[in-house]
Amino acid sequence: MSETTENETSPFGEAPGNVVHEEHTEEFSLQIIVANDEMSAMVSLIPVAKKDVEIPSQQLLSALSQAGIEDGVDLSAVEAVCNFASKGKEQRHVVVASTEPPEPGADAWLEVLIRTGADQNIQLEENAEGKLDLYTLNLFTSVEPDQEIAIFHPAEYGRGSSTVTGKVIAPIQGKELDVRLGDGVRVEDGGQRFIAELCGRVDYSENTLSVSEDYIIHGDVDLEVGNINFPGYTRVRGDVLDSFDIRSIKGIEIGGAVGNSYLITDGDVSIGSMSGRDEGLIRCGGTLKANYLNGVTVECMGDVVIANEIRNCVIKSAGAILIKNGVISGGRCLALNGIEAKDIGATAGVTTRLTSGVYFPETDRLQMLKAKQKSLTIQNEFINHCLGPLKKKAAKDKSDDSATKKRLTILLDRLDLVKKMQVEVKKELNGFVYEDHDGNAKINVHRRVREKVVISLDTVTEEVRFEQYGPLSIVADTLNSRLYFGEYSPLTVHADDMVIEEPEQEEAPLDEEEEV
Repeated sequence: MSETTENETSPFGEAPGNVVHEEHTEEFSLQIIVANDEMSAMVSLIPVAKKDVEIPSQQLLSALSQAGIEDGVDLSAVEAVCNFASKGKEQRHVVVASTEPPEPGADAWLEVLIRTGADQNIQLEENAEGKLDLYTLNLFTSVEPDQEIAIFHPAEYGRGSSTVTGKVIAPIQGKELDVRLGDGVRVEDGGQRFIAELCGRVDYSENTLSVSEDYIIHGDVDLEVGNINFPGYTRVRGDVLDSFDIRSIKGIEIGGAVGNSYLITDGDVSIGSMSGRDEGLIRCGGTLKANYLNGVTVECMGDVVIANEIRNCVIKSAGAILIKNGVISGGRCLALNGIEAKDIGATAGVTTRLTSGVYFPETDRLQMLKAKQKSLTIQNEFINHCLGPLKKKAAKDKSDDSATKKRLTILLDRLDLVKKMQVEVKKELNGFVYEDHDGNAKINVHRRVREKVVISLDTVTEEVRFEQYGPLSIVADTLNSRLYFGEYSPLTVHADDMVIEEPEQEEAPLDEEEEV
């Protein structure tokens, strides 16, 4: 006799779980199965005779309770199974109880309070004309010391659960996050708050939070980067395209070329070259280094060191201007501690102006005050010229709210403001005194000074009429009101320490009596 399998002898078929209850009566066969993870229970209810019998749902509920099914019982499912079975329909593996799995809690996360630029989210602003400024993108927010930059949110526990058999399943905690501290960041409140210790840009990558004083652009400064306003040090590996400006407090370094842009910093500036088309500006509090400058205005509180050429520029330096192997061609150069170049002067009759021994912030301030005084004087005269006829017209106008009287009031208020400003400017001009700056009124030339070079040293201003060949040092011979072209000496030798030879005196012709 051949053996029969369990599936062949059992009317319920293969059990998809653990059989916890089974019974056979004259009316029906019942099997209760609990899933392996105990998160659901199934019922198989098979009537014995293919006829209607009454199988009350309370009887099935009682069997479920005896089998240890405590949670998640679906009364409607129990009732449906009993109804179908009562009508002679076999019910196999019908889920009558189930529970939800536990829900994991929220993962730990770091809420960065400022924009880091990682998402490249552009925030355009309106310019003074009310139009969108496409050059200022505001890709990230610069931070200051002691500024809160991030908040840590720890992992949370989720909702717990239970099995259909009543076993308690503990809640699951979200994933932990290990935030590492980089440079320029400290943590407070037990690791909840992150505070910047430096001025700079916040970076959050690879679970590391840091503040860097360096802003590095690996390509060009263009429409994808926009204008830069940064409190640290800015490095640009590529070029800076026309009309894009960089303001970086601690310094600027540009590997490539710069167009007609503004470069402003309290520190040093180092660039490849700059063609400013008479619109570019470099204003730095330290040293400026470049290979080539053309059509650029420079205001530098340190030395200006150029490798090849300064062409048609306005260079102002509170240090020295040094182009030892290059040329100064056209434009104007003014330095406190001397000027040194290989060649000075331009072809085609373009004038080159050089001044040394002068502290440019003072001369600029004096020129600004004089220009402001002149402008205020013109405004005063123009307003007074307009007031005469306007007063006569207002006197005839009987209305207190006429346009003429309103205009008269505006002009009188403006006149009072102009007079106050005139008093302030005059007071500052009267008290203006040049401070004692230890300058060096000296110009060194290694090879040649061309014609049409105008040199101002001390109280002497003179235009070079004939080419002079070096190496030579040029200083002022104030006693004879002339420039002195002497033997070359480095700028470390002060102009006052140079020996100035007296000009040769031409002998007067003898009279006839003296000849006899």
